[in-house]
Parts: sequence; C-alpha cells; structure tokens
Amino acid sequence: MADIIEIGVAVEEIEVRRERIEAARRFEEPDRVPVLPAIAHRFLIPQVGTKFRDYYADPETMLRTQILAQKWLFENVRTDAFSTTGPWVGAWTDFQNNFEAGSLGCEIVFPEDDIPWVGPGWVRTEADLRRLEAMDFIHSGLNAKQIAYRKSMIEIAEKYPVRFKGGPVFYPGARASLTRTADGPFGVAGDLMGKTEIFLAVAERPDFVRELLRIVTAKLIAYLDFCWKEENLPPPRDFAWTDDLAVSLSAPTYRDLVLPFEKELRFHFDGRASFHMCGRTDHLLDIFVDDLRIDEYQGFGYEVDLERIAGIMGGKVVLLGNVNPMLIRSGTAAEVREATRRVIETLAPLKGFIVQDGNNIPPGSPLANINAMMEAAELYGRYR
Repeated sequence: MADIIEIGVAVEEIEVRRERIEAARRFEEPDRVPVLPAIAHRFLIPQVGTKFRDYYADPETMLRTQILAQKWLFENVRTDAFSTTGPWVGAWTDFQNNFEAGSLGCEIVFPEDDIPWVGPGWVRTEADLRRLEAMDFIHSGLNAKQIAYRKSMIEIAEKYPVRFKGGPVFYPGARASLTRTADGPFGVAGDLMGKTEIFLAVAERPDFVRELLRIVTAKLIAYLDFCWKEENLPPPRDFAWTDDLAVSLSAPTYRDLVLPFEKELRFHFDGRASFHMCGRTDHLLDIFVDDLRIDEYQGFGYEVDLERIAGIMGGKVVLLGNVNPMLIRSGTAAEVREATRRVIETLAPLKGFIVQDGNNIPPGSPLANINAMMEAAELYGRYR
C-alpha cells in the first residue's frame, strides 16, 4: 500500500468547519463568521517545490502537487476550508482560466515559473466566426487534455491515499473532476478577439460582438453539459462562473450586450449559482441580484463600496470577499485585522457573510497577514 499522506488537522475540526460554512450559506448564525482565504495554485505550487511547467505537463505531477499543496495549506493557513476536492482544492484538471481559449484556437503559453496565459486573439471577421462555430470545443485543445488528465488521475488514485487526523483514508484522485466552472461569455470572447479589439468592437461593431457571444455561450454550455454527463453528477446542477473582463463595461452596455448571454448560461443550471467578478462592480450589483439572481458573490473586490453592497445584497446573497489582497501582501498583520474588522462589522450583522480577500492572495504574502483575517473573525465576528 502507498504511504498515506497525513494532513495534520483533526477530522472533527473538519466537520466543525463544514457546519460553520454551511450555516453561513443558509443565512444562519454559526459560532463566528467563517474565513476562507482565496489561495490559489499560483501561491501554493511553489510551497511544495514543483515547477509550474512540470505541474501542467503531467497529470500525476498535477495530482500529487495538488494534494501536497492542500496539506501545506491546511497545516499553515488558518482557514475554515474543509474539503480537498473541487475547484482550487484537491484533484481536478487545473488549467486556470485558459482552457476555453486553449480549446478555441488560441495559443496558451506555459512559463517555467508562473501560471499559463493566453496568447494573441484571432477572431476578426465573419469568416473567423464561422470557423469558430465549427470547432469541436469539447474534444480539442486543452479540453481534450482535461479529459485525458482526469482519466489518468483516476487510474493512479490509489498511489496517493490521504487522511485527516483520526479520520478514514480517502483518495482525492478517485474523485478527480473536470473544470466545471467557466469564464463568462465576454471574458472568453475577449481572449478570442484580444482585449483591446473587443472593446473597440463593442463601440464600433456591436452586432459582431453579439454573434461572437452567441457562439461562445453555446460552446460553454455544451462543454459544461458534457462535464456533468462524464462525471455522472446528480441534480440539481450547481454552477459557478466568472466574467472579470465585463467589469469595464457600463451598466447599460452590459445589460444590452452581455446580460442576455450571461442569463442563458446562468439559467441553464437549476442549482446554486455562484458568481465572481473582480474589480469595482458597484454599477452592476443590482443586475447580479435582480437579473442573474445569483446565490453567492465570491471574492468580491476590495474596491467595492461596503455600504452599497450591504444595501443591495446583504441578507439576500452570500458574500465572500473585500479584504484588500495587496494589503495582505504588503501591509502589517494589524492593518489586515483592522480592514477585516471593518468588513465584518458592516456585513456580518446581515448574515450570509464569509471573510475572504477580494480577490486572490498574491504569492509572497506573509502567513501572519493571511492568518490575521482569522484573528479578526475570532475577535469581532462572534455570533454567540
């Protein structure tokens, strides 16, 4: 039998964390406000000594690194994270926010010492739209690699048994998932055209952008349907997605051009809807609540006005976010505690609040600063 990877957190504590998070998501009062720092693989991979290029090049390296990175996180970061499966934690086909563009004709660059990024866009003409529409999004590019990586992770799962302290052995690789989240239609369209090009097209060729968004949305839905079928997942179908690029659109432009396709994507699923958009989204918050009817706003930006989001979303939408990640990177633990206190005092009384950075803690951030969010939750976030 393979050596068991022991995670030094008691299984009883894992259950306490689960109950705390789930109570917050039901708008109940747990013992205190939960804390879920958004620590992604850009931060975690170096902690276990793996090169980024090696991580993305081999499914076993990806699986092993994910497990060891989560062991590091659970044992070093003060968090209410309770699971080692699912996006950002555990076994999944991790190609960051590149798999859509990387399956639709864009070059993806894999640096030795950083996460991958998307090369130049290529969609310019009506002929390009037709070429795009004819592409097999599911079985080409990075999506084909995701399917193959998942199969490999499942096949080698028994090589990597995991156990929380006092708990049963489990195999994260046996439950490896495909990437079942999505960049939103506008973000993917921006990769396909190029960021500057799509904003020019919004102003000069809006009908071209609409047709591009229609094609992209259909591709995203087809792939997500494939994921659910491939993994044999039961209903209801929860869904999480992001559309960061659209933050730069005005509310009228977003409503006219992008919202119809966001709604098509969002309402294709009948479960819980979790949405993320970086940056200052004050002008779009009403749309997220009234039109997209999101259940959760994950990692909302530090630029968002707390009083405004409290008035629009408080008590209606589960909120995670707002602590400035650059303050966590470059400030002091005392400053992070104070910033977290302000967020807690504004949002915790409305229920449904989980402390998180807004959004994505930068590599090199001191552990003392990350853990200061939990210290603030313990000091100022007690419900009882």
